[in-house]
Amino acid sequence: MYVCPADTIAASANVIWSLLTDPASYDTWADARVEAVDPPGRAKAGQVVRMSSGFLGLRFGVRFDVERVDEATRDLELRGSFPFGLTMHEHMTVRPVDEGTRVQYG
Repeated sequence: MYVCPADTIAASANVIWSLLTDPASYDTWADARVEAVDPPGRAKAGQVVRMSSGFLGLRFGVRFDVERVDEATRDLELRGSFPFGLTMHEHMTVRPVDEGTRVQYG
């Protein structure tokens, strides 16, 4: 089974895209702290984003490798590495619609 959540957000596609492609600001909307972005700057293929998140007083490291950024279509692909050997591949799309912006994550 493949699950790909999506929602329409009452904000412009430009605003949403600027948040997704600014890894240094991820901790303003994600439940994790940005520890490092290498190389710094807007998201680009080959970039590594290191974050940490807490649970029950413990901190866990998380790594995201930016695999693809398509500014023209507003597509972003990340590979995440989590504690205990968990990994994920995420493809995010940002599309303008009449009501705002449709964001799909999966």
